[in-house]
Amino acid sequence: MRFPVLDGWRGLCALCVALYHLHSIDHFHMLNFVHGSYLFVDFFFVLSGFVIVHAYSGRIGGGASAGTFLVRRFGRVWPLHAAVLLAFVALECVKAVSGPSGGHAGTAAFTGTYAPSALVSNLALVHALGVEDQWTWNIPSWSISAEFFVYITFAILCLTVRRPSVLAVAMVTLAVAGALVVMRFSANHIDTSIDYGYFRCLYGFFTGCLVYRLYKAAAGWQLPRFAGGLTEAGALLAVVAFVSAAGGNALSLAAPLLFGLVVWVFAFEAGPVSRLLATSPFQRLGAWSYSIYMVHALLIAVLQKGTTVMQGVLGRPLFVEREVQGGSDRLLSFGDAWVMDLVSGGYLLAVIVLSALTYRFIELPGQAMVNGLLVRSRKAAPASPPMAEAA
Repeated sequence: MRFPVLDGWRGLCALCVALYHLHSIDHFHMLNFVHGSYLFVDFFFVLSGFVIVHAYSGRIGGGASAGTFLVRRFGRVWPLHAAVLLAFVALECVKAVSGPSGGHAGTAAFTGTYAPSALVSNLALVHALGVEDQWTWNIPSWSISAEFFVYITFAILCLTVRRPSVLAVAMVTLAVAGALVVMRFSANHIDTSIDYGYFRCLYGFFTGCLVYRLYKAAAGWQLPRFAGGLTEAGALLAVVAFVSAAGGNALSLAAPLLFGLVVWVFAFEAGPVSRLLATSPFQRLGAWSYSIYMVHALLIAVLQKGTTVMQGVLGRPLFVEREVQGGSDRLLSFGDAWVMDLVSGGYLLAVIVLSALTYRFIELPGQAMVNGLLVRSRKAAPASPPMAEAA
C-alpha cells in the first residue's frame, strides 16, 4: 500500500525548499511563508519515519534483513548524491580555469564551501555529524547524511526491541531525546544542520513513526466527505500560517509535531485537497521530489556563477548585498521585482526539468543496480536451514 497523496505533498515541499534557497529580489521572497520554507525539511523527516515504519515494520528481524534495509536505503540516496557532487566538482574546475571572471565574490576555486577535503565526508555521508565546521558542497545534502544515520538507528531499534509496546516507548524516547538536544544546544532553534542535524532528524523521523502507529490505530475510521474536506482545509491553512510565523524563532521547534498531524490527516485521503494531490502532475512532482531537493542548489550555483560573469561583461551590478548574521549575502537583482518573479519561475521550471532527467537517468538506474546486486548476492549465498529462514 502506497500513500500517493503524501507523495504529492513531498513534491510541493521540495519545490518550497528550492524556492527558499534562491536568494532573489522578487515578490516571492517578500512572503514570510517563503522565508520559513526551510521548515519543510522537517516535513520530509516526519514523512520518512511514517513511510519507513509502514514499509519495514516487522521486516527487520535479523542482521541480514537489517543489512538489506540499509543497503536499499543507501542505494536510494547515494547515487544521485554522488552525481551532484561530481557536477559541483566540475563547476569548480571551470571556475579554476576561467580566472577571476568566473569566480564568485572573489573566492578562489576549491576553497571554503568547496574544499576538496570535504569531499571525503560528503561521499561517506557523515557531513551532518559535526565533522565539518561549515556547509560544504551540495548544502541541502546535509539532511541526507543525517537521515541515513537515523536509518541505522531505526534498524538497531528493530533488532533490539521486539515487543510493540516497548518499541512505542523507545520511539517516544528517541523523538523526545532528539527534540531536547536541539532545544538545548542549537543556536537557531530547529534550524540546525551540520552540527545537530542528526538530532533534528531523530526528532522528526520518530515523530513520523509514532504518527503511523496512530494512523494504524484509527485505520477503521471513515470521515464523511464534508468533514474530510474541512479537516484537510484546516490542516493546509495551519501549515501556511505556521511556516509563515515560525521561521527563525522558537515556535519552529514545534514543526515536527504540526507536520505529524498533517501527515496523519492526509494519510486518510478523505477530502478534495487529497484528490487534487493524487492527480498526475502532483504525482510526478512527488516522484521527482528527491531529485528536486538534491539538484536545486546546483542550478543556483550555475545561475550565480553565470550572473557573476555577466556582471563583469555588462559592467553593472546584478547582485544586491544584504547583511546577515555572521557576514553578508548576495541576492540576484536583474531588474524590478516583476522581472525577478520571471527569473524565479524559470528557475523552478529548470529545477523540475532537470529533476525529471536525473530521476530517469540516475535515480532509477542507481536503485536498479543496488537491487540487482542484492538479488545476485542472495542467489550466491548458501541455502539456510528452514528455521533460520523463518527467523
